Amino acid sequence: MSKNGGFFLGALFGASVAGIAALLYAPKSGKELRRDIAVEVDQFLDSAGEYTDYAVERGVELYDAAYETTEDIKVNLKDSADQFKSQFDDIRQEATTEWDRVKSDMKDSKDELSKDAQKLKEDAEDLGDTITVEAKDLADDVSDSTQHVKASTEDAVDTVKNEVNK
Repeated sequence: MSKNGGFFLGALFGASVAGIAALLYAPKSGKELRRDIAVEVDQFLDSAGEYTDYAVERGVELYDAAYETTEDIKVNLKDSADQFKSQFDDIRQEATTEWDRVKSDMKDSKDELSKDAQKLKEDAEDLGDTITVEAKDLADDVSDSTQHVKASTEDAVDTVKNEVNK
C-alpha cells in the first residue's frame, strides 16, 4: 500500500503543480487566472480528501482484521487450555483409580506390595512434577504468543496511524 499510495500522492501533487504552472503561463486576465487557480486548488483538495478517506478506510480495515485475528487466537488458546485441563483431569482420575487398585492388592500381600506401592507413589509424584513443569511451559508459551500478537497488533495500528497522519 505504501508504494501505491506514495505513487498516487506524487502523481496527484505533480498534476496539480503542472495545472497551476499551465495556468500561470496561459495568457489570461488576472481575474480569470485567479478563478482558474482556485478551481485547480479545489480539485487538488478534493483529490487529497479522497486519498485521506481511502487511507482511513484501509486503516480501519487493517485494524479490524488484526482485532479479529487476535480474537481467533484467544479462542484457540482457550480451547487448547481447556483440552489440556480435560486431559489432565483424565490422567488424574486414572491415577486415582490405579491407586485404589494398588491399595486393595496391598491388603493381600502387605510386605511384598509395600515396596511396589512406594514405587508407584514416587512415580505419581514424578508424573505430577512433569505435568506441572509442562503446564507451566505451556502457560509461558501461551503468554509469549499473546504478547507477540499484542505487539504485532500495536505495531500494525501504529503503522496505519502513521500512514494516515502523513
